[in-house]
Amino acid sequence: MNYTIKEIEKEDLYDYMYVSTYSWIETYKEIMADEFLKKIENELNQNVERLKNEFEQTKINKPDYKRFLLYVNGEPVGIAAICKSREEKYSNSGELCTLYLLNKAKKKGYGRILFEKAKSELGKMGFSDMVIYCLKDNKTTEFYEYMGGKLVFEKERNIGGKDLIENVYYYYI
Repeated sequence: MNYTIKEIEKEDLYDYMYVSTYSWIETYKEIMADEFLKKIENELNQNVERLKNEFEQTKINKPDYKRFLLYVNGEPVGIAAICKSREEKYSNSGELCTLYLLNKAKKKGYGRILFEKAKSELGKMGFSDMVIYCLKDNKTTEFYEYMGGKLVFEKERNIGGKDLIENVYYYYI
């Protein structure tokens, strides 16, 4: 496996949003409305600009929020983001708030590599546990269970005008 993982810098934002956009489209095509996914695709460049504007402020105001980009053979194929948990019940925990791979990078061990990177980085930030949210209808729930996640509760969330259920998994780091 010829891969690298880097914490993103401003020059990586297009690659990050590209992977974010197209992994969402690939992952949620059977869960979300086509119109919603098309809107996400159409807003790629707009979202890159928004992220550029937020990037420096996020680094200053949220030092406990980090984004990572996975390159395989020089091509961006995966992303991860970590932060302090946004869930009140787990306010002293870390959170793996993003983990996405393009389909061409799935089932090759890269998800596990990003997952372990996230756990390691959260540990360096002083967290001893973490939570992850995953849509119940997303096949990735199997991955999070395989990685040792304990389903602690379900939560309703509206995405793209559709009420969906998220599974919340808990891990010790």
